[in-house]
Amino acid sequence: MQTLFIDRKDALLEVDRGRLQVRIKGVRPNFSVPLGLLEMLVVGASVQFSSTLLTRLTQAGVTTVFINPRKVEGCTMTHGMMHNNAERRYLQYRAIDDADLRLSYSRQLVRDKLRAQRGFLKQALGKRPECRYSLNCGIARIGGMIERIDATHSADSLLGIEGAAGAAYFEAYRTLFAPALGFHGRNRRPPRDPVNVILSLSFTLLHAEAVRALFSIGFDPMLGVYHRPCFGRESLACDLVELFRPLAERWIWALFADDILRPEYFTMENTQSDLPCMLGKRGREVYYAHYQDAARGWRRLMRRVARNWLARLYEDLKGESHGIG
Repeated sequence: MQTLFIDRKDALLEVDRGRLQVRIKGVRPNFSVPLGLLEMLVVGASVQFSSTLLTRLTQAGVTTVFINPRKVEGCTMTHGMMHNNAERRYLQYRAIDDADLRLSYSRQLVRDKLRAQRGFLKQALGKRPECRYSLNCGIARIGGMIERIDATHSADSLLGIEGAAGAAYFEAYRTLFAPALGFHGRNRRPPRDPVNVILSLSFTLLHAEAVRALFSIGFDPMLGVYHRPCFGRESLACDLVELFRPLAERWIWALFADDILRPEYFTMENTQSDLPCMLGKRGREVYYAHYQDAARGWRRLMRRVARNWLARLYEDLKGESHGIG
């Protein structure tokens, strides 16, 4: 299974005899891929297609993500059909309605995320010893937040701990990047430097991956445990993405550290602009190729985490672990 990225303006997308056909004016031959091999379609340009295309993609279980390169966090997604086992969603609803279970699951999620953040900073310490002061400070502060998790008695307290750990983490994380990139911490809507552009784009794609993984297991992505339900947001997908942020952030650091993504791949305007920084066409080509490689492993891990969540629901709510597939 694979992800197909369409980044050519005015491409025509059609489905013919079980294959997705991509026709680009003036370009021969046309490109096509069997629907059975396609897991996700990411469209990052203005293209032409019919409603029939979306119907066929949905029936084939293909997730389609439409990204506006000028506002990468504002994407639109369509999905395949939901898993037929409604009992799994029933267990999910029961768990969300149980305050004690919800808090227990949320504690574990935050603990796992913070441990991953601390682990990444420890690894970075071996490669960037000149940053040891900021990295050691981040490691120590995150460690202190982890020790406080078991004493929390509300989601708001967990949010406070996660927020404090996140501030410590990004204070250390930013020092790993070259000063010329202008990365001083997380910013968005719009991102104002190359690192934040890639962080936003990566998390947008990861969110789509998470929604797909949850659908495939039988969960309702809209109803989260740690992230409370919010209109128009796949809150359970937000829960799942939290566990993968440190992995993506480590990968993004490597893209810049290894000179795979370069400053010249970005267009820079003044900070007062509506779009102070954008990833150019050559940069998108490089990024999508490397994302495809990294995402293969992330997808497998996401499905594994989702299956583990389901197994825990059966154990906690039914006292059994059958029916998981």
